[in-house]
Amino acid sequence: MKRKSIFLTFGLLVLSWIGCVENDLPYPTIVGQITEMEVAGMTSCRILGASNTVEIKVADTIDLRDLRVEKLVVTEGMKVYPDSAACLDIAHFPDTGFVSADSLPAGTDTRMNFLNPVKFCLSLYQDYEWTVNVSRDIVRKIKIKNQVGSALVDDYTKNVIVYVDSTEQPSLRNIEIEELQLGSSIAQTTPDPSKVVDFTRPRVFYVTAFDETEEWTLSVQYPNANVQLTQLSAWTRRAYVGGSISKGEVEAEYRKVGETTWESVLSNEISYEGEDFLIMMTHLTPGTDYEYRLTMNGTVGEILTFTTDTIMQVPNLGFDDWVMKNEKTWYPNATLDDADHFWDSGNEGASIASRNPTAPETGDVVKGRAVKMASDYISIASKFAAGNIYTGDFVGLAGIEGAELDFGQPYIGRPSALKGYYKYTPGVIDQAKAPYDALMGQTDSCHIYIGLFDWSAPFRVNTTTGTFVDLTWNNESMIAFGELKSNEATGSDYKQFKINLTYRDYFTRPKYILIVASASKYGDYFTGSTSSVMYLDECELVFE
Repeated sequence: MKRKSIFLTFGLLVLSWIGCVENDLPYPTIVGQITEMEVAGMTSCRILGASNTVEIKVADTIDLRDLRVEKLVVTEGMKVYPDSAACLDIAHFPDTGFVSADSLPAGTDTRMNFLNPVKFCLSLYQDYEWTVNVSRDIVRKIKIKNQVGSALVDDYTKNVIVYVDSTEQPSLRNIEIEELQLGSSIAQTTPDPSKVVDFTRPRVFYVTAFDETEEWTLSVQYPNANVQLTQLSAWTRRAYVGGSISKGEVEAEYRKVGETTWESVLSNEISYEGEDFLIMMTHLTPGTDYEYRLTMNGTVGEILTFTTDTIMQVPNLGFDDWVMKNEKTWYPNATLDDADHFWDSGNEGASIASRNPTAPETGDVVKGRAVKMASDYISIASKFAAGNIYTGDFVGLAGIEGAELDFGQPYIGRPSALKGYYKYTPGVIDQAKAPYDALMGQTDSCHIYIGLFDWSAPFRVNTTTGTFVDLTWNNESMIAFGELKSNEATGSDYKQFKINLTYRDYFTRPKYILIVASASKYGDYFTGSTSSVMYLDECELVFE
């Protein structure tokens, strides 16, 4: 008798099946495995028995929402229970394995929605859950006039870097895109790449196919002394290898040092431009020794090695550690020792009035403690003080008009994003100074941003002279940047956020990290609302 639903009926009792059911009966142990699987339009399939996972690639013109399973071979005797939400017709999906969908009885329907990972439960005495991931085998094509080497394509962060010859292309204001295929070969790209010519800053393109839209960032740059197009660059979970081949193609394999089985780099992870090639090895383990080898025109090269970066978090990103100095000033660090001083705020400047615009929060939190940033007006100094926190150091007051701050802390990691939770209540701007005095009476905005920089020392901010970090791509020392700006109240609950980092250069390591959060975006200019309050909690750097 076939089970055609995720509901099992026992007499009058109906149990909802939300996962594989544990069976404690002393039956023989027969491990349920998927040994073969094919879907329509498939280009490759990897079955990973150790993790009960199937990784399938299909042609880039395939709609994953309506995809026919053409073969599903499982351990003999196993019943198959697919995720009912993924089946287009669960009542007619077979409950056993099959070698060909065409051999199944009339009326059988093996179509599924593979837009998200799909679960299968294989059952015989015990239950075994498998996950099937299907993705399109996309070949990205990027060609720009006067290009040097291959484009650097990051599928995870959706960033592309292209280098051009500075002699042949002396200006980045008249770039000519000859070909730009970032998604499916049938996708629509907006704006029209042929009409985008100014690349003095990274440009954003929207790629739409199958009712899905991806946001890609394209940067055009000149090579510099820190960029070598033929070097290996090992990140936390991926590594890049660039080189050249006069004719033919290159293949690549990699494995952890000590293992015997090689993992082949997929075709869509190798790109060519003339004689240059770029290889991207993905799904690597942080802090691990790897070896790799290239095969050029059938000739296997020597085995080379590299080590992936470890995951490099920054201290106290959960904002649980706080210490008070002189019984009046809060610091977001574990101790007052220099070795623990990673974060600071404007509290020291406000301490002349015994105020702490930035303080620990113990009641309204996601977990442990949070940071509460409440913008305020310091009457004794006749100045607006935004609630804020930043990686760096409060240097001191600059006269009575402002302060000096050292922005940034030493850091060499390469995260892909910053995520966490925030809660914001904006007030109406009631304090304003030039050049933002026209904002008086408008709703305040919060600001969270993260930047990675190639600085040789912290950046000295001076609010009196208006010396601030340039957060545009005109700042050549800025390697990566991402931000969140909002003037909307989040309500009573925390809201989760994720700030993706856009990288200018995949090969230059950063030297400093700058993370800033403020309840009033223009607090540096003494502009904001004395009613604005932002909470920030349980943040962490993401490495993908």
